[in-house]
Amino acid sequence: MRRQALLHRAAAVVMAGAVAVSAAACQDASGNPGRADGNKTNADAVSQESTGTGESSEPVKVTALSTWAVSDIRPVKDQTLVGQWLEEQLNMDLELVTIPTEGVTTKVNALAASNDLPTILFKTGDTSDIAKVNELGEKGVFLNVMDYLDKVPNYAKYLEDDFIRRELSNTEGNVYAFAKVYTDENIMYTTPIIRQDLLEGSEYSSTGIETIEDLTDVLVYLTEKMGTPAWIQRKGFNTFMEKSGLLWNLNHVTFYDYEQDAFTHPVLEERTKAYIEWLRELRSRGVIHPDWAIMTDETWEGLLASDKGFFTIDRMSIIGDNNFSETFDWQPVDYPKIDGKAYLQPNQAKTLPSTAWVINAKAGQAEIDKALEFMDFLYDEKNHEILTLGIEGKTYTREDANTMAGIRWLIQIYGENADNPDAEFLYQHGIQSFTRLQTPIDMTSFPGTYPEVMYAQIEHIKEKQNGFRPAAPTVAFTDEIRARLTTQETSLNTFFDEQIIKFVEGERSMDEWDAFVAEMKEKGVEEVVGYYNAAYVDYKTR
Repeated sequence: MRRQALLHRAAAVVMAGAVAVSAAACQDASGNPGRADGNKTNADAVSQESTGTGESSEPVKVTALSTWAVSDIRPVKDQTLVGQWLEEQLNMDLELVTIPTEGVTTKVNALAASNDLPTILFKTGDTSDIAKVNELGEKGVFLNVMDYLDKVPNYAKYLEDDFIRRELSNTEGNVYAFAKVYTDENIMYTTPIIRQDLLEGSEYSSTGIETIEDLTDVLVYLTEKMGTPAWIQRKGFNTFMEKSGLLWNLNHVTFYDYEQDAFTHPVLEERTKAYIEWLRELRSRGVIHPDWAIMTDETWEGLLASDKGFFTIDRMSIIGDNNFSETFDWQPVDYPKIDGKAYLQPNQAKTLPSTAWVINAKAGQAEIDKALEFMDFLYDEKNHEILTLGIEGKTYTREDANTMAGIRWLIQIYGENADNPDAEFLYQHGIQSFTRLQTPIDMTSFPGTYPEVMYAQIEHIKEKQNGFRPAAPTVAFTDEIRARLTTQETSLNTFFDEQIIKFVEGERSMDEWDAFVAEMKEKGVEEVVGYYNAAYVDYKTR
């Protein structure tokens, strides 16, 4: 489990050392990218296609802000294959500026105030999001991408999509972020999956799960049959409530209700009481794991792999790797009907604004030009086999299905251990780091057969389940409203979470629900929702 736990922690800790990853892979003994046997690799093929900036000119130095964790052991970029490949393709000298993962906001603000920011940054704050990027962009800290669309044609074509552009732009229509863009439909983080093989021979194996009552009966059946809680969910309370709430078109914070085409809060919706009563019943019957409010990724994965959990709403991609028995038959489950109605299932958003690159607006023009070239390179689909998988025979091999995830999950192996599959892993990172698109190659690179099942489920949802729910808009706030929400909404969410745990655990009676709703209103929940809906009106005008 140590190896696999490290692999998946790499994907979860996307931000740690993110920029450093663009220089993370292995090299051969000669110091040049290629195979040990001297044959050309896919890196060589892409190199021949690249126009570059000319062999004769000096490489342009581009500094990049990177964050590090204490456990990281990072190789220098000149000893890595992908890092060297990137520099050769772009005639670029990438120099990392590393800072601790903690205190990023303070450090970035200090660097900005002293006009000493690196050329490019991947993480701009401790809680990096598009609102923070736009806030600093408006102050002239980051480059406005809209002024340089001719320099980044590969990225510009995605901004032609109205939804993507609105997601990333501020109220003036400016875009400061180079965010990840999804070009492939994906439901792996939002689809319920169940151990179908454990239902064989029961009344549930042939009838299917159609209603919330059916799902309840099945989860109770699995719990009693196997003697362990059927439902496990990773990342603790917030993720558990978010994933389970999707079945009811709810979230545990202010959220966009696609049916109302407006923002609301779960405490203001009547169905939330029934949802909490449902969770309360399952918890009281031992169906939900007792660590539901604190469960870590590693615990979640271990339980799924060791026959200690049989239902989850989460990362489908994990099923099929070497830690799972081939006898486990994990299958997707449709969102069940609640009082005769099934809510639409969400698919992955078109963008991931929380992991955007930005360019220092006050950098030298040569650095800015090179940074723009680097960004455009990351949005060129012809580069994606290397940027997603790495170098065949070094960071992954097609002979071993479990390494087809390549750079995606794999912690790189360096130096003399480059060809040793049993070597200790040295550096954690995930695909978010520098692969700016999610293309079909990302999904097909997952180990096992689950991507095939996932794609089949996507088609089933579109054809039989009325398609997907509309994507939730990312709204922006003025500085004044943002400051109010920082304190008011945080206080509301903390109180809500504390009370919901008590309701689910049976520490607070459901007879007190109306009193709880009144408490939330007294604390200003309706005012907070009002801020969101006012911002949504502005969003729709952009």
